[in-house]
Amino acid sequence: MGYRARDASGRRPRRPPVNEGARRIVLNTSYRTIPDVAGKVATFLLYVVMAREVDPSEFGVFTFSLAYVGIVTVLGSFGQDWILTREVARERGAIDRYFANTLLLKVGLSIPALGLSLAVLAVVSSPHTTFVSLLLGLSAVAELLTQTCFAVFQAYERLALVSAVLVPQRLLTALAGIALLLAGQGIVAVAVVFLIGSALGLAASAALMFGRVVRAALALDPSIWRPLMRAAIPVGVATVASLVLFRIDTAMLAAYKSSKVVGTYGASYRLLEASLFISWGLGAAVFPVFSRLHASSEPRVGVVFERSLKLLTALTLPLAAGAGILAAPLIDLIYGRHYDSGVTALRLLAPAIALYPAAYIAGDLLVSQMRQNAVSAVYVVVVIQNILLNLFLIPRWSLNGAAAGTSISQVLATGALVYLSLRTVGRLDWRRMLAGPVVASVVAGVAMATLQGSIVAALAAAAVLYAASLVVFERFAFPDDARVLFDLARRA
Repeated sequence: MGYRARDASGRRPRRPPVNEGARRIVLNTSYRTIPDVAGKVATFLLYVVMAREVDPSEFGVFTFSLAYVGIVTVLGSFGQDWILTREVARERGAIDRYFANTLLLKVGLSIPALGLSLAVLAVVSSPHTTFVSLLLGLSAVAELLTQTCFAVFQAYERLALVSAVLVPQRLLTALAGIALLLAGQGIVAVAVVFLIGSALGLAASAALMFGRVVRAALALDPSIWRPLMRAAIPVGVATVASLVLFRIDTAMLAAYKSSKVVGTYGASYRLLEASLFISWGLGAAVFPVFSRLHASSEPRVGVVFERSLKLLTALTLPLAAGAGILAAPLIDLIYGRHYDSGVTALRLLAPAIALYPAAYIAGDLLVSQMRQNAVSAVYVVVVIQNILLNLFLIPRWSLNGAAAGTSISQVLATGALVYLSLRTVGRLDWRRMLAGPVVASVVAGVAMATLQGSIVAALAAAAVLYAASLVVFERFAFPDDARVLFDLARRA
């Protein structure tokens, strides 16, 4: 396997240079993933401290408020950023038509929706919950505007600037929140910190965009609002539906069960959410590439899609195995025994960790190829199914029913979106994509099951064995893929 042919002079031929497009994808994925890793770690630590320092019912209020405002303010991001990125990636001059108008549409949609939802909440809930939701809602609006600047960075493939904004913002927000909690402050103080951090992040992203990327025109053009929204609505429907899919179970659980149960479920759910940054990072890097390619381009869009799926599977399948096998020691280590009732919920959420990445990247592909209507249809149907399923599962099995509903819905969403993607790009080599990660995950899973009495030893052994098994398998089964990845890693 190590033999390489020599040319007529007896010298080994030089390897072809690494495709610069692939190298750029890897770099931009790392630039987008780094802030998400830092942000997820920092935010996760904040939630852990919050779960330990405040009463479980208070943690439930924060969890509910975050889910609630996330659902209502997502109307402000009704797909406009996706359209901006897609169109500007194809034609740089489109930035002047899209930037200011996108911001205006976001404000016009999010602020009224937030105000109305808070008025309803004030009637049906406590003033304490309403005030926390107000602070987190304003923070969410600032984040929506920041995401438009990030969409510009994405279109110009300058994702390093996302790191420059998000890493300090997330770290400072988490550190300030942790310090306040340890000083005896409650969730209101943490919500204020969230708002201040989001406002600073918006200011920093705007300064970097205008100073380092492009000075977009700020002129408003009402004539573009209708076509922009017409193009964005299907993406917006899919975005809203996907967010509802990830939040509605918490909101419905709160309607049936106590804040303590909601807090316990939120603790388990955070471990699922902690893995999502991987999909977002790669998706941010490949979406502009998808947008410039098509089924007959060189390279074909299907080639990039297949390799993206393979990379995402390799990164997330072992995480799903770990969540399923090590659920009990993970919950005890991170949150303490007060949250032991969330162990089964985490096990039931584990399949979603492995399935979400395929659904996410397939959705990116379909939107880039102008098939956003199909994506929105899938998510609307799955959300309706999820709500109906939760009406049956949650009253009977509480947080475990909510967790099972999430994974069942993710199976349906992933299956439908991947099927539609195959109709767009043609056949994929499933053995090439899945064999290595599956084999390596089985090896790592055996190690975790054997050593689960010692969580540190189990995680360390699983990480080493997974990496070694994957490298060996790919080296002998698919040497071309292994060589490309090794070269990219070395030159990145």
